[in-house]
Amino acid sequence: MRGRPVIAVFALLLCGACQAEVGARLPPEVPAASDEAVAVGDTHAAHGKVEASLLAYRAATESDAAAVRPHLRYARAMLSQGRRAQLRLEYDARAARPEATDAERTLAERLRTNGSSSALRRVYTAAAERNPKSPWWRLALVAVETAEADAWNHKRLDAIELRNRNAEREAYLQARGAVRRAQRALTTVTEIQADLAEVFLYRGHLRAVEGDMEPHAPGRDAAWRASADAFATATRRSPTLVEAWAGLGDVQYRLGEQRAAMVAYLEAVRLSPADADLRIGLGVVLHDIGRLREAAQQYTQAAALRPWDGDALLRFGDARADARDYAGALLAYEQALKRDPKAVDAHYRMGVIHEYLGRLGEARAAYERYINQGGPQADTVERRIERLLRRETR
Repeated sequence: MRGRPVIAVFALLLCGACQAEVGARLPPEVPAASDEAVAVGDTHAAHGKVEASLLAYRAATESDAAAVRPHLRYARAMLSQGRRAQLRLEYDARAARPEATDAERTLAERLRTNGSSSALRRVYTAAAERNPKSPWWRLALVAVETAEADAWNHKRLDAIELRNRNAEREAYLQARGAVRRAQRALTTVTEIQADLAEVFLYRGHLRAVEGDMEPHAPGRDAAWRASADAFATATRRSPTLVEAWAGLGDVQYRLGEQRAAMVAYLEAVRLSPADADLRIGLGVVLHDIGRLREAAQQYTQAAALRPWDGDALLRFGDARADARDYAGALLAYEQALKRDPKAVDAHYRMGVIHEYLGRLGEARAAYERYINQGGPQADTVERRIERLLRRETR
């Protein structure tokens, strides 16, 4: 009943992740005042103080309207809060001023797009050409292309499952093309500022996706190992770069190095205690190494941080089930469904528990709810129902 840690690796489609460490080495166009305001915003965001973080990020954009990085940070934070319309109005107004900076005009142009990879690529490529000495637009391009590669790789895996060789081939070629574009952009960034922590951060993300694309274990592990090395370098260059710790934990988990992954996730959670995804990732690792009570604590805190989402409660139920607290597991699954009726996996999990406890009628009812609500493993569950029917007729 377990899965991989879920980390929002490609949340930064707007920008390179920000170094929260005040005084970190930055490109010359970022002054100390805006850097300090961004750092304050990061601290507030890490502790769940959304409005305070937005105020700090906006102050950073006002401190130096020409600096790219603060605008990207502010825009990302606003978009994550679902405030796209408000943000677009703000940047349309900024861009209309005679004294508008290129960063403000670029953000306004970006917000007028549909957010597709091709649209973002066009906007960021043009911005990078206008600002050849800045690494930030190119880092944004790396993020876009890495996310594009990841999306096509998921399509490739779906095609493999459906045994559609043509679709598999097309998806693989598209993913490889996105990887090559990301590599070119990253190479250009290294020529501008090779020691930037974000260079290693994005190299880590890119190599992780390349590992996911590898069909054979040796190549996959080699790519993931390179990814882990890049993330580790990013953490050394900027010890407060939360996403680097999260990426390191994720890829170490994939490599089967659960205890090392736990250490990385613990540091990420320490730096950003209000991040529910990090707590879920840490919970999964703790679950896998048998520290079920601690895993349940992380899932509980993640559920409190995201009261609209049922995923953390599903995982909490898994931890309770593995600890043989079946009543607690069933209650968690029921709560997950109350939060999110689309969390249909809860029905399947409840059916498994009822079946194990010999409650065949309740198990069958749970399985049927799962199928009726479009559960993706319908064929497997139908076989379980057939088995139950044979047991009931004995």
